[in-house]
Amino acid sequence: MKILKYSLVLLLIINFSCRKEIDNPINDWFQDPPVSPITQTIKTVIPIGYAASLVSMDIRGLKSPVVKSEKQKNATLLYIDTNTDYPYKFKGDTYGQMIVAYISAEENTALVSIFFTDMDIVTGSFTLLNVVAFPVIYDEFEDKTTAVYVSMDVNLGSNLDIGLDLTSSEIEESLLKLENERTEINEVAIAQNAWIIDIYHQGTYDDLYDDKFKIYGGQQAVAVENYETESSAGVLQMAMINTEFSSDCLKNPTSGYVFMQDVEVATSTNNSDIVFGHVFYEFTPDCDGRVLVDIATGNFIFAIGKEIDLGLN
Repeated sequence: MKILKYSLVLLLIINFSCRKEIDNPINDWFQDPPVSPITQTIKTVIPIGYAASLVSMDIRGLKSPVVKSEKQKNATLLYIDTNTDYPYKFKGDTYGQMIVAYISAEENTALVSIFFTDMDIVTGSFTLLNVVAFPVIYDEFEDKTTAVYVSMDVNLGSNLDIGLDLTSSEIEESLLKLENERTEINEVAIAQNAWIIDIYHQGTYDDLYDDKFKIYGGQQAVAVENYETESSAGVLQMAMINTEFSSDCLKNPTSGYVFMQDVEVATSTNNSDIVFGHVFYEFTPDCDGRVLVDIATGNFIFAIGKEIDLGLN
């Protein structure tokens, strides 16, 4: 009798789990962890590292056939045609001209800004337009260039127009309007990034193709969205450790680690969804465009051992 009862329970469990996905709460709960923040970071920091190498070359008097250097007052402008000889082209991006402006601080140090004209680097949730005022340092002993990229972007949503030319009273009035609005679309997003990019020149300083990148740092993103009875909030934190990347493999970094924590809550009048989990990723030497999930918790626990496509190329 006990065997019969156990068999019936097992049959019910199997039947429940084999129902259509829309009716299966298990499939709704468990999911693959996100990799778009990793892809976004790589597509952002690699052009910064490439520009940092060109600045170091120009400071040391080395010329590149893809760069036009021009002095303007205290600054130097580098015009780079990325259509012809740019080694780091990723899927979904268009390429044209990159303008790099820098001011030399010391012998091997510069303050750098990058402006993209025809270049459209699509990094998931936003398009990279320019990167302003980050330091670049060349270390002669280790034959490497280091760029430190720190940014904080605050987006108050397309329904709010706060211009830079507003008076303090007008800004306070606009912020009060944002606080009091409850029936219109409200979106608030804050993203903080801090990345260190080490570029190792392999003893061939004038050869940009054999440069090896190492990426360290982290980011935190907070987003809140409200539309009448539906709302969502999310916090994502990510740290990247000793991540190596080069033009030998544009599909993925070939070593290093990423730790990520993702918390999302979406509510409506009829439903509520919660995503919570931690993930520890590892990059492998295989140039297959994937990243390995070593450890996962929460909604992502069934992804342990899975390799997820980064979508870089």
